[in-house]
Amino acid sequence: MYRSFALEKLYKYMYPQEIVDLFTSSITRKTTSLDIRLACNRVVAEDIYSPIDRPWTDISHVDGYAIKSSDTEKASSSKPVVLKIVRDVDPRNADNYVLGSGEAVFVETGYPIPRGADAVIPIEAVREVDNQLYVYSPVKKYYNVFRKGSDVRRNSLILRKGSIITPAVQKLLIDLGISRVRVYQKPKISILLVGDEIVDAPIPPSTKAIPASTKYLLKNIIEYYGGEVTSIEYIRDEPSQIANIVENAVEENDIIVSVGGVSMGPKDFTWISLYKYFKPKIYFRGTKIHPGRSTSGFLIRNKIVINLPGLPQSTITGLLFILIPLINYFNGLENKTILPYITLKSKKTYDLSKYYGFYRIRYANIDLDNKVAEIQEDVESYFVSPIVYSDGIVIVEPNRKRITEGEPVKVYFIPPIHSYKPRSPIL
Repeated sequence: MYRSFALEKLYKYMYPQEIVDLFTSSITRKTTSLDIRLACNRVVAEDIYSPIDRPWTDISHVDGYAIKSSDTEKASSSKPVVLKIVRDVDPRNADNYVLGSGEAVFVETGYPIPRGADAVIPIEAVREVDNQLYVYSPVKKYYNVFRKGSDVRRNSLILRKGSIITPAVQKLLIDLGISRVRVYQKPKISILLVGDEIVDAPIPPSTKAIPASTKYLLKNIIEYYGGEVTSIEYIRDEPSQIANIVENAVEENDIIVSVGGVSMGPKDFTWISLYKYFKPKIYFRGTKIHPGRSTSGFLIRNKIVINLPGLPQSTITGLLFILIPLINYFNGLENKTILPYITLKSKKTYDLSKYYGFYRIRYANIDLDNKVAEIQEDVESYFVSPIVYSDGIVIVEPNRKRITEGEPVKVYFIPPIHSYKPRSPIL
């Protein structure tokens, strides 16, 4: 009986990018109009053009006196040009005044200069006596003047579809008076933790109770990469309950992520119960990554269901190779995971013949002084400490049997688990 049941759950491994491409070719991303003040780190879903010039008029670079540059052509240290200071002009609305020949008007940094002015002399570069301004050297045209449209021209393309609204971009859009932007919607994600023994409490694990620590690992990483966690539920090892909860979750979410019950054991019901209940046309059973090869999933009513293994390193790998690329795609980015990395030399030779045809994820520590990376060996996927105490990961391509001593290797940093190590003070 169990053997027959196990045969139904046999793996038919696919490479992770094949899986991601399979799903993303079958779903449609959604967009929404969003208040620009709430849009930082979102991805724009259309080209954005500037509605105005920036600056909107000629403005001053300094606190000083706006003048006509032609009035200073003959100025010298021995024979300064003397200009009349016009009082009672608002220095922040000086463009309401038309400057005449031989006149000077005080203006403030970042505010308009009078009409007819074409230069500003810093207040510390002149001498003022009895409403007269002494100028001791010629001033070039547009000296200390930011010209109208010199930063951004009206109707110019300022942001292409698919670009991220960084804090600097957000400031620019606000400065241009753009109040709303069309962005890609964050995917709504439901997390399902499968297992009779799972409890939401910080307790030592036993055969009767296992703390739901993966809940927090998943939630924080998903939200870091731009997913919106809508719900977290606990499910017993019971096929009908698993199917019913997923049935409800697909109505309200874009992605459903289950953890646990996905391997070959007699109580691993997650994948097989969903496969039998929904009879999906698009699905995968097993992924060519190690650890995490039991990662599986479906497309159900154009919603994605990902079944992650419960062992922590396997959970991380499924996140990294399957879930994060899908979140990126929904958010308007490429359907891949892009990580910072550093290239170092391998500290020694490592045998990597196990799971030869798979991508293999190995945790690593780096020695920046000696520019070497040390791969952690014989680390089982149950262990959390390698994740916590590593500096990054090494991704071994399929069909590679070893990494040799001194060979260049890339060590990738997984935010927010790892911090990017090569850093130094900027001053």
